[in-house]
Amino acid sequence: MKKFVGVWGIFEYLDETTETIEQVREKGIQPTVLTPCPRHEIDHALGNPGTLVPWIALVFGALGCLIGFSLPAWTASDWVLPVSGKPIVAIPPFTIIGFELTILFTAIHTLAGLALLGIIDSFRFPIPKEAKNYTRFQRDRFGVVVRCKTEIIDEMQAIMKKNGAEEIHVEK
Repeated sequence: MKKFVGVWGIFEYLDETTETIEQVREKGIQPTVLTPCPRHEIDHALGNPGTLVPWIALVFGALGCLIGFSLPAWTASDWVLPVSGKPIVAIPPFTIIGFELTILFTAIHTLAGLALLGIIDSFRFPIPKEAKNYTRFQRDRFGVVVRCKTEIIDEMQAIMKKNGAEEIHVEK
């Protein structure tokens, strides 16, 4: 795991936090936010980050549907049971199996994808150990973590100070 280089600050108020996030994003850096509860204001300030989760759900849902229709069709073709002249491979009887496998594959693989992407992101975008262990983020404070190069640490620190950060921690 790579070492954290950057600045992180602790904020009491939501508007100070969102203002800091917006100003940091204007500089071209995507911060990480630690909050006691989800707030839509923070989501708006962070923008709309791209994610692979919808694509994972789509691909594995389509795969589940394909397997849900093709496996019974293959099985019915291999062990033919003719019933009063009805077609051996027909869509209506396989629809339930196709639907259920679509839901099953989508749910399981989306959950696995979320877990895997979360683990990968924790290595790509480290958070300082002191910030992880700061229990006030679980109760009543907001944290903004900015990973940046050492050349612009002072600028990020100034943004946090200007917006009313209670504490600012710099790690080089």
